[in-house]
Amino acid sequence: MKKVTVMLVVVFFFIVGNASASNIIKTEKLQIIAVGKEVEVKDQATKMFIYDLMQIWMRHSLDDYYHNKYHADSISWGGLKPEGIRVWIRQVGPSENDRTYTHLIKISLQHDELIINDKKKMKTEDTFTYMVNADLLSLCPESGKSEKEFKLINSYHKVQP
Repeated sequence: MKKVTVMLVVVFFFIVGNASASNIIKTEKLQIIAVGKEVEVKDQATKMFIYDLMQIWMRHSLDDYYHNKYHADSISWGGLKPEGIRVWIRQVGPSENDRTYTHLIKISLQHDELIINDKKKMKTEDTFTYMVNADLLSLCPESGKSEKEFKLINSYHKVQP
């Protein structure tokens, strides 16, 4: 009986230790267990590859945000410089609600020139956090599986002086 009790105590501390060591990220509907450390992607080719893969979804989110906030009829961006793009990636474990996604990808974009209604110019920084299924990243958006590839879980928009 003592062996069983000792074993249960050891298992309990093992589970509690692992749960507290992992980072739990809560969204509106999901609880995500981040099992890896967030790492900034420094390699230019890798960073641009990830940005290019996710660009269409970010563009839709940006359009929606700025159209709603500024009642814009038109939005145009000046060229985005590669140094104005920052990417971080982090592995996630399976959650109890959803086992579709494998990584969190956070992308920050600094636009030196955002033009609203062909007259209002501003500098902006927009940051998006997506849950992604890395196994499906190579599929084109027209594959119809985009809802299983990316899920926007957070966005932050800032107009810079």
